[in-house]
Amino acid sequence: CQLADLEALFATPRPVLLPSGRFRGRFLLPVDSAGAHAPKNRLYMWAGFRLLPFGVDFDRHTWFFSRVRVGGFSPALGGSRWRATEVVALHYQASRLPAFLKKHLYDEIKPLSDSLCLGLGGINADVGAGDHFFFALERIGATEPKAHQP
Repeated sequence: CQLADLEALFATPRPVLLPSGRFRGRFLLPVDSAGAHAPKNRLYMWAGFRLLPFGVDFDRHTWFFSRVRVGGFSPALGGSRWRATEVVALHYQASRLPAFLKKHLYDEIKPLSDSLCLGLGGINADVGAGDHFFFALERIGATEPKAHQP
């Protein structure tokens, strides 16, 4: 997978709905931005997203790392801060994380199907400084229709 392919896929117009369920994350590639190339940001990308297993629970509005839920978020449908497309923006102001940390967090999700999302992760800053890496989110478990109970 090439960076240009991820950029094009993220920018492709498509209906954006809030996903539901739990998704396992996978780091894909850093973007070509000054923020992504900064040594401290390369370190957090490696430690937080390449080293540790991570995922997103859209039902509970939390991230999880090695099965520990952290980083509560408020999702919002709308325009991307970093690309010319519609996304699910993840805002962390309501999180129980320490204030110095949550004010720096921001991510965007582009649902591609019911079981796959493309994410653009980074920090709460403008394009070039805030956009750091692409990641995939793959649904954990199948979504079975619930049987009707009379």
